Amino acid sequence: MKSDPGLHDLRWYHSIDLPDGSTTPGEYDLRAIVAKLPLPASMEGMRCLDVGSRDGFYAFEMERRGAAEVISLDIEDPDDVHFPGVTRPDRALIEKELADGHAAFDAAATALGSCVQRELRSVYDLPELGLLRFDFAVIGTLLLHLRDPLRALDGVRAVLGGRLLLNEPVTPGFLSVVPVPSAELLMQEGPFWRLCNPAGQRRLVEAAGFRILDSSRPYIIPAGRGGRRILGLAETVKAGSLRSLPTRLVQRRGILHAWILASTAGYSSAR
Repeated sequence: MKSDPGLHDLRWYHSIDLPDGSTTPGEYDLRAIVAKLPLPASMEGMRCLDVGSRDGFYAFEMERRGAAEVISLDIEDPDDVHFPGVTRPDRALIEKELADGHAAFDAAATALGSCVQRELRSVYDLPELGLLRFDFAVIGTLLLHLRDPLRALDGVRAVLGGRLLLNEPVTPGFLSVVPVPSAELLMQEGPFWRLCNPAGQRRLVEAAGFRILDSSRPYIIPAGRGGRRILGLAETVKAGSLRSLPTRLVQRRGILHAWILASTAGYSSAR
């Protein structure tokens, strides 16, 4: 199958391999990472949910592993994007950001011949949708963008009868290795609300009623071909305060993440 030549002109968040042998110019490249994540090698017969799916990398990966049904969840209404403080970007800019993600998802789904279903709803609305329960859910690089991450986790737990893979950015530097839960308040447009350290991330998942089965040490998701320009060391040092230097040095290579595999109450991890 040959992909549309204009497909690569879209804005891509993820690097996605296409049937014609090309790869989308994603801002981030999870292709080498996904083999190290605790996704079941075979997801045959499973009903799966990709929360905050953007252009659908995790959704298409779960389908590739044999999932019987995959829902790609993302938002359509700009009012569902909550920004810190009293200022808010122009509505047209938010609409374009959302439209870019939907266009990329549609293009990838067409090129892949995918049957993944797109559901345009807020994660906060999941308990109200009356959806059948899912066997597996993925949340990737989403909670730092949400004003209420605990409510989002509650929403996912309400429709999940199996396991959750949370793969989120974490604070770099000393806080990433200390066992005490902590979070760095960002409160920046983007929107970026907070970054937890790995211990804080685990505590958040437990507070939402999940049982943690496994978790990773911090690791870096590398920038993809469409990622922003990597600053040289001198520019990185000059780009901001010394306090933010560890974060900026790490981001020269990519974004520091840690994953958690958790289950809903009463679910057997031996499945």
